[in-house]
Amino acid sequence: MRVLRTSLVMVGLLGLAPALAVAQSQTQSLLTRYTPVFKGVEYDLPASVVKGDDPAIKATVDACKSEYDTKSRSYIVKDGQGKLLRRFVDTNGEKTQREGDKTPGTHLDQWSYYQDGFEVYRESDINEDGTLDEVRWMNSGGTRVAKVKPNANGRGSQIVAWSRISAEEASKVLVQSLIQGDASLLETVLATPDELKAIGAPESTQKRAAASAETRAKAFQILQATLNKTGWTGQTTWSRFDGSMPHVIPADAPGLKGEVILYENVVVFPDDGNPALASKLAYLSAPEIVKIGDAWKFIELPIAVDPVKPVGGNLASLRRDIYATTDKGPGEIPIDPAMVALLKKLGEHDAVPVPDGDKVKKAEWHVERLKILRGIIALVIDPTEKLNYQKQVVNDLAEAIKTEKFPELVGVLDKLVAGGGKIASFAAYRKILVQFDLDAEQPGANLLEVQTESLAKFEKFLADFVQSDEIPEVLLQLATVNDFNNKEKEAREWYARLAKDHPTTEPGKKAAGAIKRLDLDNKPLKLAGAGVQGKAVSVDDFKGKPLLVVYWTSLSEGDQKELKELAALREKLGPKGFDVLSVSLDDDRKALDAYLKANPLPWNTIHEPGGMDSRLANELGIISTPTMFLLDSKGVVVNRKIRKAAEVERALDKALAGRGVGLNLK
Repeated sequence: MRVLRTSLVMVGLLGLAPALAVAQSQTQSLLTRYTPVFKGVEYDLPASVVKGDDPAIKATVDACKSEYDTKSRSYIVKDGQGKLLRRFVDTNGEKTQREGDKTPGTHLDQWSYYQDGFEVYRESDINEDGTLDEVRWMNSGGTRVAKVKPNANGRGSQIVAWSRISAEEASKVLVQSLIQGDASLLETVLATPDELKAIGAPESTQKRAAASAETRAKAFQILQATLNKTGWTGQTTWSRFDGSMPHVIPADAPGLKGEVILYENVVVFPDDGNPALASKLAYLSAPEIVKIGDAWKFIELPIAVDPVKPVGGNLASLRRDIYATTDKGPGEIPIDPAMVALLKKLGEHDAVPVPDGDKVKKAEWHVERLKILRGIIALVIDPTEKLNYQKQVVNDLAEAIKTEKFPELVGVLDKLVAGGGKIASFAAYRKILVQFDLDAEQPGANLLEVQTESLAKFEKFLADFVQSDEIPEVLLQLATVNDFNNKEKEAREWYARLAKDHPTTEPGKKAAGAIKRLDLDNKPLKLAGAGVQGKAVSVDDFKGKPLLVVYWTSLSEGDQKELKELAALREKLGPKGFDVLSVSLDDDRKALDAYLKANPLPWNTIHEPGGMDSRLANELGIISTPTMFLLDSKGVVVNRKIRKAAEVERALDKALAGRGVGLNLK
């Protein structure tokens, strides 16, 4: 539990000015004394970094400034570039003396932490009793709002309930509870029988939840032991939540007191930072997660599924309970042994890696998987679940067709296209991509001609499947191919259509960023993020000298070659003021760190999770690496079309001749 009965008031501060600078020692105290109560909060300059002995880290901390704002009654901490790091507030201006205070003064009751200049986490003492009452995650931190109380032992605080939590975040809390061994945290994302009764869930569902609660302590220990056997450790983290799409059970369904929203067949995947072991880590599976008020909750403790030896899961679910009509009574739907056997067979098949190099064996692997999937599809009732398996069929067909060992499978794909429905558009989209791969690999193939043919097929797709789910991806293909081939007019038109018609989709966000990138000529580039050494980095740090910003990935041999050449160029031109800032779009931070350890770069590197789908990539619609931007000494883009390191010096010379005012290479 955070001790709140101390005052941060400094004698003489109050009422003197709208904002007063605070001593450097006080800034250090604000950064080190106050840290988030709960683990896993991602924010700028955490205490572990602030307390480091690295001179560079110390310099970063020393550059931070803090002030007391009398108007808002808050202490504000900013980094050397003026970006917000912390905000600690007395929301009601209390000036009464409390137990333990030597002098009356302002009492903090709200603590905010920032990342990239945005508030991501906030703790509040709402009722002014000296203990935390509420914790919130926001912006890139999420949407959670937790009710908090002191632990029974008087040390620390615990989350007792969620006022608001999304399905994804509930699955993340589930993983955190298992890793930390925190059974009380687990209970906050599990529905109680009373909560299920309140929404009108059948008695069978309530009994299922009650039975799960009675055996929870033992089941929790067994689940942890099972996960540990497949590689889960204290370093394992949440990776992603898979639930296809939420379902709605209408309010007029039997017994309900209002409509119920839920995900079915939920899967939660972990991550231990090692791609080589990812396929061996057990994942979590649950029949459903249901929305109760503004909080999503599991009805039962999920089961661990070993990807090497998978087994069929429990087919009981809230929806089956509601609509059950068998003689065995509500909720007692028998598990189909044929389905369990097929799911087990599919898991065993997927545990064997796809053969690499031998096209015949690769094709046979996918064909065998097709046979298993067809059996599963024949038994699946839920249309969404059936579509997901059908899409897997299409993907396996596509991969087998690309080997050219089973040409007759093209006819199977064509039948799916002709059959109509959602699977038809997906099959048509995959067929275009498959044909492109086949044509491009033919001896003597003209890649530009192959691309042109594919673009024509994509345009026809838009006319044939006007309401399909694949339209954003098709529009992105049309835009990026034109973009990559320097057909900017056409690329802009497709990007604009995608950004306008599908703004909330991932392709739509990428398109909006791409439009911004294409309009960067003679405009300042705004870029800031977390450096790999823990320090916030911004292009503003380089004002006064030319700068090359390069987006890259450590897995690309071509990118590695360009970086080596850029390092040589920086060594040559660095004394004249030239510098480089790189942005890593690696998915795997450990792979990036390993590369940088073996190949240190003589400049700053920014990295955030997400790779080509990260904020860093989407802000400018980055579609390939390396992508480079040359900035003058004022931070203005003078060239955004550089593809290779060898072009940089020539581009610098040209910029010097054309607008020497902005460059400083004398």
